[in-house]
Amino acid sequence: MIEVEIKVKIDDKNKVVEQLKKLGFKFIKKKFQEDIYFNGIDRDFRETDEALRIRDEDGNFFVTYKGPKIDKISKTREEIEVKIEDKEKMRQIFKKLGFKEVPPIRKIREIYKKEDIEASIDDVEGLGLFLELEKSISDINEKDKVLEEMMEILKALNISKDNIIRKSYLELRGL
Repeated sequence: MIEVEIKVKIDDKNKVVEQLKKLGFKFIKKKFQEDIYFNGIDRDFRETDEALRIRDEDGNFFVTYKGPKIDKISKTREEIEVKIEDKEKMRQIFKKLGFKEVPPIRKIREIYKKEDIEASIDDVEGLGLFLELEKSISDINEKDKVLEEMMEILKALNISKDNIIRKSYLELRGL
């Protein structure tokens, strides 16, 4: 699966939520997420632009691999995710295999949805407020069309495409 994603820093959460609702986005849920990232054994994921994490999402656990970003505009990349039963045992397995754990990223995420585009407002511990627009696609040829849709949403929110951030929360924390 390929995740097409755009992220921007926001200042006024209430204003963005109000505008999203005017565009037809519906509130889905609010959840707490803690992401425990690991660095590679044979390569530095910061250099290869990859990510490996265990996510705790309100007591549901997932292991996710993210491949390198595939364009110069967005955070679009391959993403492979699997649900797991035990976060701590998975963490131990990764450590036993030699993966190096880095400090976790914690956030409160509010999810809004319009058709198949998800808008998430993230309040990230130590970093502030962000808006992420995401859509999963199976065909890379759909990417440009999806990015155009997302750019139109940003425009409707009065957010310049110059404000797009390609760095992950991990990178923004300097890890």
